[in-house]
Amino acid sequence: MNVLTSGKNLVFCILYCIVLVTHSVSAQVYEAENATLANGAVKIASAICSGGYYVSQKDGALHFTFKTDTEAYYNIYIQAASPNGAKTNIFSIDGFSTQFTLSQNAAFVSQKIVSAQKIKAGVHSMSITKSWGWIDIDYIKLEMTSATERFRLEKVPVTPTPTDHTMRLYQFLYDNYGRKIISGAMTLNSMDEINWLKSNTGKEPALIGLDFMHCGRGYTWYNNELPVNDAKKYYDRNGIPAFCWHWRDPSRKTEAFYTKDTSFDVSKINDTTSVEYKAMLKDIDYISGLLKKLQNYDVPVLWRPLHEASGGWFWWGAKGPEACKKLYRLMYDRMVNYHGLRNLIWVWTSQLDDKTWYPGDDVVDIIGRDLYKDGDHSSQIIEFNRLNNDYEGRKMITLSETGSFPDVDNLIADEAAWSYYMPWYGDFVRNSKYNSLALWKKMFAHDYVYTLDKMPDLKSYTTPVTGTGSLNSGPNQQLIVYPTFFTDEFSLISGSELGDVMVFDISGKIVFKSYTKSMQTIIKMTEFEPGIYFVKAQNLEAVKIYKQ
Repeated sequence: MNVLTSGKNLVFCILYCIVLVTHSVSAQVYEAENATLANGAVKIASAICSGGYYVSQKDGALHFTFKTDTEAYYNIYIQAASPNGAKTNIFSIDGFSTQFTLSQNAAFVSQKIVSAQKIKAGVHSMSITKSWGWIDIDYIKLEMTSATERFRLEKVPVTPTPTDHTMRLYQFLYDNYGRKIISGAMTLNSMDEINWLKSNTGKEPALIGLDFMHCGRGYTWYNNELPVNDAKKYYDRNGIPAFCWHWRDPSRKTEAFYTKDTSFDVSKINDTTSVEYKAMLKDIDYISGLLKKLQNYDVPVLWRPLHEASGGWFWWGAKGPEACKKLYRLMYDRMVNYHGLRNLIWVWTSQLDDKTWYPGDDVVDIIGRDLYKDGDHSSQIIEFNRLNNDYEGRKMITLSETGSFPDVDNLIADEAAWSYYMPWYGDFVRNSKYNSLALWKKMFAHDYVYTLDKMPDLKSYTTPVTGTGSLNSGPNQQLIVYPTFFTDEFSLISGSELGDVMVFDISGKIVFKSYTKSMQTIIKMTEFEPGIYFVKAQNLEAVKIYKQ
């Protein structure tokens, strides 16, 4: 949305009396004192600040306009201080908005607020507006960066020795990240939204959202096997089952999961002798049994426990990050190492600015964002870039829940690489206030969007030879490895002569070495022990591979 032409923002432009900031684009620094100030924001002289001034935002706002001559990717930084405590405010560029939080600091420090933002040639607008207000701003800086540096994804899941089908699903997600998006829909009752979409669009989403909410509670009206059966049914059709768990009060004193409705104390996770600890462990063991049934069926699962924890509205987030992280890591250890679950791809839900809640790279495969912006079908590119920056491009990022989902044209134009999108059940699927039937049909018809009928056979999936290769390297300088999960052999392709090819074990020892003048070769590793290896050719980045 262009704030200079949008009717909604015309009033904004008049109120803020937009002026063109005179700094050249090559300088890429936009002084706060040269912005249009409003609602009490004031310019204050300071010998220590760039340009000799800073702006005390108070309850006000700053608005910049600037011009770029060429399209490029930029990291955006703010040089600011927050002397009155931690403060959250809103940064916007060309109609895209995101929140950022400054920790308490009387000194002016630089903080990245947007990562790898694509900015086209032309006139643009930036704003800092109040959420809490009361920060001091020296300048905004735009720093050009390369799109090829956006992603440094892990090539194998965090679960040790994942099942064959789990690794193939992970490989499918990896191969399509940033190239396509996977459509999804959450269900409340068995296949309800899936069937509605089939009846009204002629197609079904590639991913089905399921919940263990009613399982293990002794409800006579509910079949605990229902979500397991639905997951198996959909996977057998090459669909992807994604599970969350609205975990009801483990003490059984209530049937609640919201903090306001239960006094269950998650901090008792620190006391292994407590009744609460034993109750949590008992529930984890029960759900592990259901997931084990799916493993016995050879069904992999996107597993998203303890979602939206940092919001605090669920009991697992009511006592702060440390108790929640300990519960998550206990669950991972119990499920993976005690129950032997090897069919899980672990998804952590971030609510932005909540890195202190993150349980760790070693127990998370995918970062989810639950985002509800009614009627907003923009790409949410700033949200995506913020998360990608927070997790340093190491993890795939997804819209694990949405109200209104992004229009495919916006996803492609902004290069927002969300792995999948999953609107919640009910009105979020069916009501045009959130997502129109025309938009559903548009999404399902587009080549960029996976629907169930477009899915490959996930049980035998390998990286296509014609694929574009690793996301970690530039054009003609990439090392394509397929499959990265293999039994006896794998293939290498490069845009130039491979030269010296080496395979290292996990300790760094060279276990295989050869030389070829070809741009393509096959490496046989039939006699090698199963495990993680790294393959490298020329000066290209090493690729992690897994021998089953």
